[in-house]
Amino acid sequence: MYKQIFIPNERSISIPIPQQWQGRKIEVTASPVLKDTVEEQSLLAKRKELDEILDQYLFDLSDFKFNRDEANEYD
Repeated sequence: MYKQIFIPNERSISIPIPQQWQGRKIEVTASPVLKDTVEEQSLLAKRKELDEILDQYLFDLSDFKFNRDEANEYD
């Protein structure tokens, strides 16, 4: 599957397709997309991708106690 969002400047556009689709029958569907919807979906997808990458670096700090005096001791 191939999905691309275009903002056409003219009534006619050329759509690049993957090379392996050349010579095959393909279906093209076009519909207007609300700008907010596209941006929201894009942001949600990016957030999900980042969450998946960064989840491995999460750890529990609920028992952590910061000791300011110890942190400021210099030897």
